[in-house]
Amino acid sequence: MNVSTQRNKHRKISVAILFIIPLLILASLAIPHFTTIRTGADVYLQTEPITQEDANENYIVLRYEVEKVPKERMSDSLVTLLKASAELGQTKVFGVLERRDGVDQLVFLSEKQPTEGVYLAGWLPQTTEREYRESDHYIVNFGLDRFYVPKKGHRVSADSLHNVTTTAHFKVRNGHGILRGVEAK
Repeated sequence: MNVSTQRNKHRKISVAILFIIPLLILASLAIPHFTTIRTGADVYLQTEPITQEDANENYIVLRYEVEKVPKERMSDSLVTLLKASAELGQTKVFGVLERRDGVDQLVFLSEKQPTEGVYLAGWLPQTTEREYRESDHYIVNFGLDRFYVPKKGHRVSADSLHNVTTTAHFKVRNGHGILRGVEAK
């Protein structure tokens, strides 16, 4: 085999690798997303009331009630972990959901991944003993998609939307949620 044939073969392999690696990376990102959409549990989350800060000229930002966790819904071991004297940072948490009156609500929050049921995985900031005593709830980042509702050029005040009930539909699998739609009643 001559040298130019080997170079040509080497080039073809290099070009193939340059195309295959990005495709494998893209597939590794896309497959979990599509698997969640196809096989995930339907979860309906209530949004928090819309305030003036949530509404501007073009958009209304929706926030979810499950992200505001009362202290009494946190496991004792999680509270101990959060108050441990370590560097302030984030703790991985799991929020177990249960459907009540057609809406999924947070039953409890723990640092241990559940073995069954529907749950969301998220992050909770570390706290101090003082912050824990002064707070009655914590904000968890479950990584839920923020939904921006365009008001299509007409001015809508937050006051007119304050009494509107908004529910977001998610597909959830292994703690990961994907927004599928929003309904206002």
